[in-house]
Amino acid sequence: VSACNHKTTPALEDEDAQIASNVSMFSSKENQKQWVLQAQSVNFENMQSATLKQPRLLLKQNGQDSATVSGDIGTFNYTEQLVTIEGDATLESITEQARITAPRFFYSIAQDRIWSNAKTIIKRGSARSVAIHGIETDSKLTRIVIKKHATQLPVSRQELQRNGR
Repeated sequence: VSACNHKTTPALEDEDAQIASNVSMFSSKENQKQWVLQAQSVNFENMQSATLKQPRLLLKQNGQDSATVSGDIGTFNYTEQLVTIEGDATLESITEQARITAPRFFYSIAQDRIWSNAKTIIKRGSARSVAIHGIETDSKLTRIVIKKHATQLPVSRQELQRNGR
């Protein structure tokens, strides 16, 4: 994980606080960025996590932008390699043309996995789905799993034909 483009300014209420403005953090693999986390301001005061104001997480696939996650506030937990973004949280797929909103999204860097744990609205074109218990997906958003969603399969062919009418 690397950081760049930051300007440290002391907080007025606490001289020991480590606040940086306009921060970008990223991770690269084989000379390609995997993700870029940007924030209007970051508080590095806590040694285990950073507090983010106006965070925007840009996810990449093969060097190309694939999705963004943005919101009002967030945290970056260094030890767990976990980004949390909340407050009008929006997950937008650039490649799949989907927009997903929830109170909060989580992104596991190690697992390249995004999830929500509350009511989540999925929109793609004119289609709209509501996932009451949240969703789970990878950074490509090609497969979105709706949590605690159950579908009952027909027991017999007659039941399938009866329900198909």
